[in-house]
Amino acid sequence: MRPASEDRASRKASILDAVEALFEPLAQLLVSHGVSSPEAESLLRAVCVHEAAKTVATDQKKTNVSRVALVTGVDRADVARILRAPPRVDPGLETRRHVNRVLAGWHSDRDFADGDGHPLLLQIKAREHKLPTFWTLVSRYAPGIYPGLLLNELIRVRAVQKRSDGRVQVRMRRYRTRALSDESLREVGYRVRDLMRTMVKKATDPSWPHSCRTVETIDIDPRFLPLIRKMFADRIDALLSGIQEGLRSSRWRRTSAAGRRARIGLTVFSHEEEWAQRKSKEDTRREYSSPETSSKTQRAKSTRASHSKRQ
Repeated sequence: MRPASEDRASRKASILDAVEALFEPLAQLLVSHGVSSPEAESLLRAVCVHEAAKTVATDQKKTNVSRVALVTGVDRADVARILRAPPRVDPGLETRRHVNRVLAGWHSDRDFADGDGHPLLLQIKAREHKLPTFWTLVSRYAPGIYPGLLLNELIRVRAVQKRSDGRVQVRMRRYRTRALSDESLREVGYRVRDLMRTMVKKATDPSWPHSCRTVETIDIDPRFLPLIRKMFADRIDALLSGIQEGLRSSRWRRTSAAGRRARIGLTVFSHEEEWAQRKSKEDTRREYSSPETSSKTQRAKSTRASHSKRQ
């Protein structure tokens, strides 16, 4: 029998492996929308503090800042500061705010504009400190931020163009990224939250009746993916249309407008990715179905086989 400390270490390692898998697509979303790692980390810290505070308040009917600090590993003073506002990014870390201040200064500051008020083409650096350069612009409007990092980000999103003569030219008044719409981003957040809540609740409480099942295969010829996607879409549309009609039934409605109400729904999504050529143990575990679906399928096959024998 393993010591309890080894069990805790193994469980923590499993949790971190799961979180790493979750962070991969999340990191892609953050980077593509101009959210820096420190910004994301500060938001995660704030969310952890608020969630821990909810648990502590449930147990003790009052938030114990010291206990929240102990559970989260966040300094007690920072816990108190974070709990004074809803979870958010630390304002001092907001990359976009610093970048937009630089762009605004480039367009409005007379030291960085020509006689007609147009933004100057700037040398990146200059030996003479009196000359306007990109370095002096950043030092004035984003002190504490290394100008080279900010320049690379502005070039990446095409807000600034580096010319052949070594100077840089501003092309935007405000920092933009190739972003999803606000509505699409909200949809991503809500749906991922729903999925995570369902999966975690079902894993920690087997008696919880909500469904979370998967069927998949890892041996598909990519040429057939368009046909499989269409099959998925057709069957999902048929399934959800029938369920939507059922949910519209008046028998589920509240009898009193002032009474409690609940939200319940069904979300279906497909997933696909390139898979490694070599067969591995993970392939065997992941092929075709989740354990719950697999056991139900096996029971159904056994029932059919037994029925055939009797016939």
